[in-house]
Amino acid sequence: MLSSSSSSHRVMYNGKWEYDVFVCFRGADTRNSFTSHLMEALSREEIKAFIDDMLEKTEIGELISVLQRSALSIVIFSENFADSSWCLDEVATISQIMEEFGHRVLPIFYKVDPSCFRGLWELCCYH
Repeated sequence: MLSSSSSSHRVMYNGKWEYDVFVCFRGADTRNSFTSHLMEALSREEIKAFIDDMLEKTEIGELISVLQRSALSIVIFSENFADSSWCLDEVATISQIMEEFGHRVLPIFYKVDPSCFRGLWELCCYH
């Protein structure tokens, strides 16, 4: 369950999400390659994206707030993604919001076998 300090609903402004997409990624793996190309493409199409490095790494409450103001999340799983406790915390939070509020998630498997991440949602909830 989400922190009691978080809002208990998802937030739209004037019938629109504040962010179209929340992007979760392992910076060392994809920041200067796939993720930067994805962000450029989203921007070209005028899709408002929130990239997770805009947050201070200790602000889980702000993460919850941003996710609740986003229409969907893109999670870019990469080789060293699971080595990052912050990435795992983000995925756990995304998973909770997905389960509680129907938040949509688009997983992308960048240069990894998707079977390597089988069951990650469940593991992250106990991380």
